[in-house]
Amino acid sequence: MKKFSLLFMVLVVVALVLAACGEGDNGKKAEDANSENKESDETTELEYEPEPIDPETDVCVVCGMAIADDEHATQIILKNRKPLKFDDIGDMFVWLDENSEDDIGAKFVRDFHTLEWILLENATFVYDEGISTPMGFGVISFKDSEGAEAYIEENGFGKLLSATDLYNHEWEMMMDHGHEGHDHGDHSHGDHDHGHGFHTEGFDMHFTELENATVGEETKLEVNITLDEAGLEGAKVRYEIWKEDNTDWVDASEANTGNYAADYTFKEAGTYIIQVHVEDDHDLHEHMEYEVIVKE
Repeated sequence: MKKFSLLFMVLVVVALVLAACGEGDNGKKAEDANSENKESDETTELEYEPEPIDPETDVCVVCGMAIADDEHATQIILKNRKPLKFDDIGDMFVWLDENSEDDIGAKFVRDFHTLEWILLENATFVYDEGISTPMGFGVISFKDSEGAEAYIEENGFGKLLSATDLYNHEWEMMMDHGHEGHDHGDHSHGDHDHGHGFHTEGFDMHFTELENATVGEETKLEVNITLDEAGLEGAKVRYEIWKEDNTDWVDASEANTGNYAADYTFKEAGTYIIQVHVEDDHDLHEHMEYEVIVKE
């Protein structure tokens, strides 16, 4: 009987020891797994870094406008490390709508208040048609929902959106509003008679009509720009020239106060659209389209 009791106690002790070892191994495995997951997450976050914005050289991939180093700038880092930069989150989604995301490493937006770069999927957004953004899309980003909610409460307007919501957002409607008919989705530019609905009070510009534009001959493009009825000095003016899917960009020089000119040679006959883009160092951002018929 004593031998049986002793044997039973030994078996119990061995079982307890084995169980303890098993728990220890499982605990270590779980700890190792958690550690690996944490390291994996950190690696993912650090694998792609946003690049600084240089207003002197960076232009939006979609609209070709200079990108201000401000809260509206966004960027995509491709898996090959190439950055794609945008002046407005709306233009980023125009690009996303036209391209596959297979080659994308990360998408970055900026916090509205701190300008901190944050991953698109981690941000919270506010939309309202009254919010001013470079291309008129009306969407701004925040690093957390608290900041976005505070903005809405403080201003009395705005709709809270998540990153997922942005993929279902009616960007097409905002493109018509922000780009004045310049539809990047199918490269159709719609109605070109937009009137003088400029955003900047006191701003106006008049493009010199081209009556005898001919293929192969150098043509002078000229626009007169005023602000409060005085010639606007020191502006950055670019001509966006397209026919069907072919687009050229031409930088204009200030010939006289408020007069900006450039030379361009049309390569084939047909109807072209010329959009004049105007910016300055004081957040002025205007554009207007003109139709030009080029003959043989």
